[in-house]
Amino acid sequence: MRAFIGLLRKDLTIIRNWYLTWFAFMLVGMVGIYVFSVYVSEPSIPVPFLVMMASLHLLLAPLTMLTALNLEGKTQLWLYNPQSSAKLLLSKLSAAAVIQLLAQFFILLYAFFVMKILLANGLIDSYNSFLPVKQGLFMQLGIFAVAIYFSVWVIFLWTLYHLLGKYPAIKNFRWLAVLLVWFAFGFLETLLSKTKLFKKEMFFSVNINISPKMDYGTHNSWNIVYTDAHIPLLIIGLYAVVAIIVFLLSSWLLDRKVEV
Repeated sequence: MRAFIGLLRKDLTIIRNWYLTWFAFMLVGMVGIYVFSVYVSEPSIPVPFLVMMASLHLLLAPLTMLTALNLEGKTQLWLYNPQSSAKLLLSKLSAAAVIQLLAQFFILLYAFFVMKILLANGLIDSYNSFLPVKQGLFMQLGIFAVAIYFSVWVIFLWTLYHLLGKYPAIKNFRWLAVLLVWFAFGFLETLLSKTKLFKKEMFFSVNINISPKMDYGTHNSWNIVYTDAHIPLLIIGLYAVVAIIVFLLSSWLLDRKVEV
């Protein structure tokens, strides 16, 4: 455990410039939008910006993972690291998860700030009428889960890309091979979704009122309207299994001493 914590600290250190830049970008955007809303006397302007920023965080963990892998790849230290490949990759994935959680917490604080402005201007009746606790929690969990899932795929595709660099015949076209793998998985995913097995997943699903839509209401203000979202529990479980398999496969490929 001590070795893993050391790896995690190292990974957080090497990507420090990246996530500080991301946080600075968020802060500048938040302040800028607020100043603009005050200037035009339209306190609801930060609402669509809030939704946009929350959506952008689907990309944060994958981009963080890609940054960490590229920085690590420049040193080639993992070729001689006594730690297992799984532990090395899990450390980077954990670092991306930590940054993701911190950023989403930052967005949550901004959401409370926006709601306070709306409440002060009489545009909402209460915090709960704008962002109920249940909806907020499920949206945060959804963003985090999707971001981590794509981060695992970033690990695999990045590792595959550099592994193919060992073969001169396809070295210049390895990006095409990576794209083919990604599209092939998407094609297989589409085919499976049309099978009877997946059509029966309704027996393993729930409907939760968490699907947000932007609506410019009758009071000339932006609101978030929630509608029922179909949550397929079976599909979520299968995606979790896919993520584990892809991660283990990435670890196996890295054990082949991938060179950048």
